[in-house]
Amino acid sequence: MNCVELFSKRANAAPKQMALWLPSTGALPFDELLTLCRRAQSLCLSYGLQAGDRVLFAGSLDPSLYALVLGIMGLGASVVLVEPWMPMEHIRHVVNLAQPKIFFAGTFGKLWGMRVAEIRKIPHWVSTGKVFRQSASAPFHIESVDGEAPGIITFTSGTTGKPKGVVRSQRYLIDQHEVVSQSLAVDSLPGSDLCIFANLALANLGSGRGSVIIPARWTEKVLAQVDALPANLQPDSMACGPAFLLELIRKNVRLAKMKSIHVGGALTDRWIFEESFNRWPEAHVTHTYGSSEAEPVALSDAKKSVALSRERGFFQTLHLGQPISEITPAIEKDAAWVTGRHVSPAYLGNDSENLIHKRIDPQGRVWHCMGDRVEADAVGWWYMGRSSQSLADFKLEQAIYTYLQSSSSFVHRDAEGRLVLLGEKLDGKRAEIKANFPEIESIFQLEIVRDRRHRARIDRAKSLKKGTQWKAP
Repeated sequence: MNCVELFSKRANAAPKQMALWLPSTGALPFDELLTLCRRAQSLCLSYGLQAGDRVLFAGSLDPSLYALVLGIMGLGASVVLVEPWMPMEHIRHVVNLAQPKIFFAGTFGKLWGMRVAEIRKIPHWVSTGKVFRQSASAPFHIESVDGEAPGIITFTSGTTGKPKGVVRSQRYLIDQHEVVSQSLAVDSLPGSDLCIFANLALANLGSGRGSVIIPARWTEKVLAQVDALPANLQPDSMACGPAFLLELIRKNVRLAKMKSIHVGGALTDRWIFEESFNRWPEAHVTHTYGSSEAEPVALSDAKKSVALSRERGFFQTLHLGQPISEITPAIEKDAAWVTGRHVSPAYLGNDSENLIHKRIDPQGRVWHCMGDRVEADAVGWWYMGRSSQSLADFKLEQAIYTYLQSSSSFVHRDAEGRLVLLGEKLDGKRAEIKANFPEIESIFQLEIVRDRRHRARIDRAKSLKKGTQWKAP
């Protein structure tokens, strides 16, 4: 098998259909992307790439990224992706573990790579720009490989500090594509899909859908470009987190053809969903629960989740709906475990994370710990905080959010076990907060730091580290 066959069949079936749109390059049809994939393969073969080899990638967001990923996997090799902000000692560990044969990088990627001795030792450094200049006379090649052969390996920071490698095998990528297509109804709409995550654009390529891709900065100029696209390129669906959804609302982005919106990745304040209902009344909005290792896990109509969360007095949308049919769950006291064909296997190179987040049952199925506390009742699943936070502290935090009508703060227990509230716009509210929540012993204002990927979830450790003033007596 080879997961790239999904793309190849679609490209040959509808060669002139738009495959990718990026603000820097405009629209690229499937046949031109397929040609670019052939050039990428020709370039890789010129450096001796073979099935089973690994390639480290640190390129920019342009068509060469997708051409290289598809071309490399088509040859039976695998792509290694690393969070660029990962500490240097962790990057060294990743490179020693992966042993890549080629380092594909743009200008900034090369500067990043020069900082790490292990990357400098990779046999071949190749500019991603060479893909556009490479000649290619051979047809696009798809190597038949074992289903367990790695396709994409993504290294991210682990809870133990050591990087964890999420391995997406060839079979896993095919299974994940099928599950996502079915559960999110990817193929049900004729237009393009608005993408802020590069992996979702890959899924669209396997479904024959065009992707309108938004670079990481989400600038007003780019969003205006999207609104100005001709009708045949306008997106009618998107998957995003609450931060991007709020950005669209604040910048008054029209997205006139929008029919389907999936929102996940972090807790969403009810009012953000409500604003989206008003902005796109014709769109069906879905509340999505999942993780990088299992996406999606549960789905719900967002209007239903908002209404149920409002009934229980929650400021945030804590109702998660029901697990999808492809997921088998096990809800334990302080953690939800899931298994299914689109649940990623054990981490590569991090036994500590495997002990925390993975287990194998007698049937050989890999179970993944979501790291979240979930409660189930007659109306579905409810998010009840991270496993590392006590249920009492989570409920107190949610009560404070409802009182303040803001989720820009968090509850923290200091070294002596005292409850501290830290966050934004708390000045002038200390007396009333303490009066309503006497268990809070101290209140400090600090700037909230958000996670890098979704820009929505509070990074508590970094917020505490950055807000040193909270430690004052």
